[in-house]
Amino acid sequence: MEERIDFIEELLLQAEQADQERKIEMDRLRADQILAAIGTLEEGMAGVNDLCDKELKLIEEYRANEMARVDKKRSWLVFNLEGFMRSSGEKTLNLPHGRLKLRKGKDRIAVVAMEQFLKVGQKLGLLRKVPESVTPDLQAILNHVHSTGEIPPGIQVIPADVKFTYSTNGANDESE
Repeated sequence: MEERIDFIEELLLQAEQADQERKIEMDRLRADQILAAIGTLEEGMAGVNDLCDKELKLIEEYRANEMARVDKKRSWLVFNLEGFMRSSGEKTLNLPHGRLKLRKGKDRIAVVAMEQFLKVGQKLGLLRKVPESVTPDLQAILNHVHSTGEIPPGIQVIPADVKFTYSTNGANDESE
């Protein structure tokens, strides 16, 4: 057991001597020189960061400019496709490189005069009761308008837009 303790102490002593050999002898002058060296290294690090920031800014500007340029071309082509599709009389057109579609959305309802509407909305069952408040049930109003053709006072029907979409082969989502 005694041998083992001596061996461990010997290892610790060797490690301490190695650490002492690697340490820089320090005095005030040497400490000041080391601080100056650290300052120079930190300035170099700041310079690297500045250079990288400038390069990243250039890359982002390049990306934005190129994307805007390419998107402008794409938008012009989509505009022409939409005009063609609207003049074709077709709702869907399957082509070798993709699909063109015209789809009508849903009509929307806007309550433009709440006071007028509340007078008839209650009678026609077009109100939704939420605790401590009464609000127009837009879906019920839309169903009422579609089934009777009658537009209650204070209501404005906003007709649905016909939207153009396209998809290219290989694309998972449709674009508008």
